[in-house]
Amino acid sequence: MPDQSHVGRSYKALGQVVDQQHVAAFAAAIAGDDTPFAAGTVPPTFAAVYCVFPTMGQLFADAEVGLDMAHLVHGEQHFEWPHLVCVGDVVDANCTIVSVEQKRSLTYVGIDVEAVRSADGATVCRGYSLMVIRGGG
Repeated sequence: MPDQSHVGRSYKALGQVVDQQHVAAFAAAIAGDDTPFAAGTVPPTFAAVYCVFPTMGQLFADAEVGLDMAHLVHGEQHFEWPHLVCVGDVVDANCTIVSVEQKRSLTYVGIDVEAVRSADGATVCRGYSLMVIRGGG
């Protein structure tokens, strides 16, 4: 179970390529019959592919942190995109445990995520997620 000793632990996914084929498939999946995305543009929610999944997947698999996935609820999430991410960009993604709080029988785990374009160091996505685990504390 996560505790204060895990605050500051980071997970990196370097060299995430924003690939045209994957962007197009993702855009088609979320758009359905609509075509809201121009060719070559990247939907904001594609950040799940290049930022969230490759970093948080490592966190979820970290046996030392011991997130109890059977009792985990996604409590909060927000993102911002300071700079445009483009097809062909290579980004370095990171997530960091920024807080662990126990209240009653719940454990709250705060996680910051960020993706930085390798070529110029521009932040293309940053966000925060709060995971709530029942049965803690």
